[in-house]
Amino acid sequence: MPQPPNAPPPVPVPPQAPVKHNPVQQGWRWFRRQHIVVQGIIVVVLLAVVGGLANAGGGSGTPTTIQTTTTQQTSQQAPKATNTPRPPTATPMPSKPHFGDGTYQVGKDIQPGTYRTRVGSPGCYYERLKGFSGDLSDIIANDNTDAPAVVTIAASDAGFHSERCGTWTQDLSQITQSKTSFGDGIYIVGTDLEPGTYKNSGGQGCYWARLSGFGGTLDEIKANGNTDTSTIVTIVASDKGFQSNRCGTWTKQ
Repeated sequence: MPQPPNAPPPVPVPPQAPVKHNPVQQGWRWFRRQHIVVQGIIVVVLLAVVGGLANAGGGSGTPTTIQTTTTQQTSQQAPKATNTPRPPTATPMPSKPHFGDGTYQVGKDIQPGTYRTRVGSPGCYYERLKGFSGDLSDIIANDNTDAPAVVTIAASDAGFHSERCGTWTQDLSQITQSKTSFGDGIYIVGTDLEPGTYKNSGGQGCYWARLSGFGGTLDEIKANGNTDTSTIVTIVASDKGFQSNRCGTWTKQ
């Protein structure tokens, strides 16, 4: 091709050197490509496994959260309540008829029968009444005592009066700790004490009486005595009661 006038001469292009292939570099590049492929496969497998666990755990597409409890958290949890069996509840015994201090009409306010005070009360005074006039003639029987007492209220009594005696009850069970040793009071033979021969420790102004009943009348006294010294008394099985005032302690011989 003809050159234009005054044009610079063409620059010769040197021939390109042939590219040399390094076998080591080619092998390393192939290994890296294979390693990237393997990593991609592992990532795909892990994603598939996680997706499967999510579907299996929730069923709603919500990932399952695995909670771990440390030893400290476990120790702080409240202990489980245990059901402890309750002991059987005893059936309460029916209450015996009873009343306190005051004046009562027999058959209306209180019923006739034998009553006792189960503990002593200082200055206790009681009386069986055939009327409410306040006259001495209306008193059938009476007594003053600081010790436990027993009285039988008859159906024919009009009333009963009590002062500073506490509670009168038809619970006539034993009040003594021993049936062979006792102090002052009115006692039921066979319940509070055994029949037998007893000796007292002595006391100033001691009064004792063997009783055929608890009405408080003179005809119910089988035998009695006053003494300031120790004495001996035989209580027989047919006696209903025994009364002791200021005599100290009686002990079976």
